[in-house]
Amino acid sequence: MYTGPQQPRNPAGETGLFYICSKISIRSIATLLGIALLLGALAPAPALTGEAPIANRHARERIAAMNQQNAAIHALIGMSGGSVAFDARRARDLRRYLIDSAAEIPKQFRKERHDRDSHARPEIWSQWEDFEAQAAEAEGAAKALKTRSLEVLRVTLPPLIQACQSCHDIYRAPVNEFITH
Repeated sequence: MYTGPQQPRNPAGETGLFYICSKISIRSIATLLGIALLLGALAPAPALTGEAPIANRHARERIAAMNQQNAAIHALIGMSGGSVAFDARRARDLRRYLIDSAAEIPKQFRKERHDRDSHARPEIWSQWEDFEAQAAEAEGAAKALKTRSLEVLRVTLPPLIQACQSCHDIYRAPVNEFITH
């Protein structure tokens, strides 16, 4: 049973985005230029960056779910960009995970719960119908993702990333990682 995306690991045992980025070729960067904009929008939650943990359990669970989706998308980006070997079975599992988790987004936000470290904007609840439509669009894009070959993954992955980015542009507050006090 698939329990979520795995972080890519290099031979030295390091994981994470730095390792992924260090393996992307110049050609891949040119191909994935539009995807690169997403990397900043899907930054890790404060709990993963050494900041204080999220106090509200519901907000913490939402953030954890979004981080898992982020990791799944980055695993697919790695395959698409060539930094990780394409594996149709793993890509199919990631697709299934993204479909299932995207379907859960409205349930995770149904009740208005805030935490000072959450980046969810209040517009989620004041514009609920649009938020649900955005989540449905992400789910549809995940369903449209094709994982049988690298070529079709490269064509069908950008709409999923765009659906996520579109929702984050409206309903996620910018993360200011440079605040030191």
